[in-house]
Amino acid sequence: MRQLHIRVAKENKSKVTSVLDDHGADYTALSEDDSVHLFSPVPTPAVGDVLNAIEEENVGSDAYSVVTRAEFADTPKLPDLQDKYSSTVRTLSKQELQGKIREIQWPYQIYYVGTLLSVIAAAAGLLIDLPSLVIGSMIIAPQVSSALAVPAGTMLGDWKMVTSSVRDQFLGLALGIVGAAAFAFLLQEFGFVSTRLAVTNLELLGLRASPTMLSTLGAVVAGIVGAFGYTTEQSTALIGVMVAAAIIPAVAAVGIGIAWSLPVFTYGAFLLLLVNLLSINVGATVTLVAMGYLPEWWKDDESNLTSFRESLPSKSRTSVYAVLALVLVATTGTGVLTGMNVAFSQDTTQAVEETLSQPAYDSLTLTAVQPSYGGLPRSDEPINVTVAVSHSADESYPDLASALERRIEERTGRDVTVVVEFTGTRTAG
Repeated sequence: MRQLHIRVAKENKSKVTSVLDDHGADYTALSEDDSVHLFSPVPTPAVGDVLNAIEEENVGSDAYSVVTRAEFADTPKLPDLQDKYSSTVRTLSKQELQGKIREIQWPYQIYYVGTLLSVIAAAAGLLIDLPSLVIGSMIIAPQVSSALAVPAGTMLGDWKMVTSSVRDQFLGLALGIVGAAAFAFLLQEFGFVSTRLAVTNLELLGLRASPTMLSTLGAVVAGIVGAFGYTTEQSTALIGVMVAAAIIPAVAAVGIGIAWSLPVFTYGAFLLLLVNLLSINVGATVTLVAMGYLPEWWKDDESNLTSFRESLPSKSRTSVYAVLALVLVATTGTGVLTGMNVAFSQDTTQAVEETLSQPAYDSLTLTAVQPSYGGLPRSDEPINVTVAVSHSADESYPDLASALERRIEERTGRDVTVVVEFTGTRTAG
């Protein structure tokens, strides 16, 4: 439930009271000099309808409204009003959502410092293969404050929020990549981590080698959950962690790849970062549209004369168009490259399964196939493919890597280098 506090000039009092009466809401009016303060308890889903109706009445530029949470109210008309909205999802009004998104946005100084610290913590966790440290980096990451601002600002027509959020994301993630690379380089220089360490063989880092269908799906879900959580009264305590999980480890992986001079790994991790960012925004945007948060220029209404161009502030049109063009190019490019990589991963997995299905390898059990990024068709560098298998018999398979390499190259037409990791198992009878 919400408590509406609306202040208008006395000559506009009847416009507001007529709206409240039309919606079946009780109210209290207090006069003060040449203005009137009206207080009305309404169900949460009714806030948007009431405020929009009042805005259409043109109650004057000096009017203001305040929405606060109300724990309990007992008025004659309130039960009927609650019954009317009982089957409606308790979403926040556009005004409330805009205020909530702005409230969770961190001051830029803290945002950049928080991003840098979270990425450094994630880089440390990736290098020592410690999941708890990586999870901790997600908890302190401030990315949810900017990641959800872009789709929310687009749906609310707040283009200043959109452009400032894109700027914060770009600068924050660039700072994170530089910070992670510098941190990893210093670890090498001072001997805390060997320069000969095969970082791509670390499990947590290997998972960030390239975008996959499952990682993309996870980022989309993070955007959906984020949008749903911030537009309703559901708990939002863990939403920031889920959004950061798709961003912060990928940023740290890019920095580590730069420090270890691994161009293919760095490129794949960077593409993973872009895909996750775009997927979060796509998931959040679709959710906002499904929940009814449509901008004025989008509505199919004969009385709506606002076009997309007219919805943009004249001073911000150039920057908004530039941002939209950047998003379009990034979406198209990452979509094509990700599709190529997913196709390569599928072909690689199928080639491995075909090889291991031969009778000579009946005692082997496939546990994992981890190819590095394979979206660059003309790269001169071989693509690394790690295949993990377990076996219970005391047998050796010296030709397995070569057999897998030949089958993968035949199926994909790409130059690959295959590493096979064996895990021995024994069963006590």
